[in-house]
Amino acid sequence: METRDRIQALLNELGKGAFEREEAIGLALLSAISGESIFLLGLPGVGKSMIARRLKQAFTGSRSFEYLMSRFSTPDEIFGPVSISKLKDHDRYERVVDGYLPTADIIFLDEIWKSGPAILNSLLTVLNEKIYRNGKEDILLPLKVIISASNELPAEGEGLEALWDRFLIRYIVKPIKDKELFLDLLCSQPENCVIPEQLKITPVEFERMKKESALVAVPEEIAEIIFSIRKTLDEQKKEVSGQVDVTKTDLIEPPYVSDRRWKKIVGIMKTSAYLNGRGQVDYSDCLLMDHMLWDKDEQISSVSRLVTEAIVNSLHHAGMPNVVEGIQGRNYTKPVGKPISPDGVHYIFNVGGEDIRIAIKDYESLSMTNKSFGIMSNDGHLLLSVNPTSLTIKKTSNGLSINAFSYSLKRDSSLKSGSVKDMINDMTKDVDKMNDCLDDIVCNNLFVPSGRLRQIKKQFENIKGKIIRKGF
Repeated sequence: METRDRIQALLNELGKGAFEREEAIGLALLSAISGESIFLLGLPGVGKSMIARRLKQAFTGSRSFEYLMSRFSTPDEIFGPVSISKLKDHDRYERVVDGYLPTADIIFLDEIWKSGPAILNSLLTVLNEKIYRNGKEDILLPLKVIISASNELPAEGEGLEALWDRFLIRYIVKPIKDKELFLDLLCSQPENCVIPEQLKITPVEFERMKKESALVAVPEEIAEIIFSIRKTLDEQKKEVSGQVDVTKTDLIEPPYVSDRRWKKIVGIMKTSAYLNGRGQVDYSDCLLMDHMLWDKDEQISSVSRLVTEAIVNSLHHAGMPNVVEGIQGRNYTKPVGKPISPDGVHYIFNVGGEDIRIAIKDYESLSMTNKSFGIMSNDGHLLLSVNPTSLTIKKTSNGLSINAFSYSLKRDSSLKSGSVKDMINDMTKDVDKMNDCLDDIVCNNLFVPSGRLRQIKKQFENIKGKIIRKGF
């Protein structure tokens, strides 16, 4: 059975009778195979512990540990009691860890923020290094995933930021919304989760999945999306450090995402691609960033919108694939005006409000099919390079594209030649082709609900008119 079919079948079994919890179960499985941990936020009684118990069934020979934290919890209850015999006979302070957290691979810690500093500090080492120091001995843990849960987020000013940062995926578990599913829950008998042995992931398969996931490629357009989101968050962070302009952003307090966290985010995306049977990350995997970028629940909608916009902009500029470039390249949509050259040596194009110059001879040497490479000088000149660089350049009918983003040369006229009717008809057909491509690109990801994918399609519908107007 192919990897994707196997994971699909496994998720189907794990989700039986788990009303509206399929996405949370999928994310928990994705976390485990990625070697990361997940935090579930939700009111009591919404099924957070059920998710952890079901996840245990996904792995052959799995050992679980579950504990409800309180302010009176002690390290003995989590990591095991101190061995009296070793303390008495050998003067060694060690714990009897068998049956406790250090010997489990699937761990569920409910109401995690209510535990004391001694437990939280040890958990930080467990999450960081997957090591537990028992007396003088470091125990390498069999840990796959820690699923933590609470009905609240960590309180500010109590030193919980480092531990909170280690939970890469953060997901809100909500009460059942669908009426029919809710009535089914009330009237049906509880369904035991029994996974067929052939669907369970063995230790050998688990290690193979981790290794092969690491080999998944990250295409340039996906890297650009990640960098675009990172840059936007950094700019918003700088903005709110001064005077906040609420007309520009509703992320009053943008989340902080460390470089380490970005690295782990890409790891999750690569694992998602692998489990979906792909050799490279695609746009649908980017949607998982919804669950990995927010710190506070009020940031969730803004983060989701930011991710959506970055994906849609990338699809727009990339042309899915190269449809926009095809539109611009047709004879009847060529610009009428001549490129402006103030000094007779350079053409000018605009990037982010700044005029950039490119030598006319360099521009004329560019191709619309073969890519060239360039570097940006400190004085605002785009220079061609004989060696590969991070800037890939192609000529377009309006100007040039840099890393799949198109820039028009400044001209003495903004008009374009050709039949308006023919232009609109052809552009509409091409935009419809883009929509078809979008179905193939962002649909059918095992870990992303169809509703989230529909949001991408809806937003892409909103830019159809912009694409058509671009022809003018």
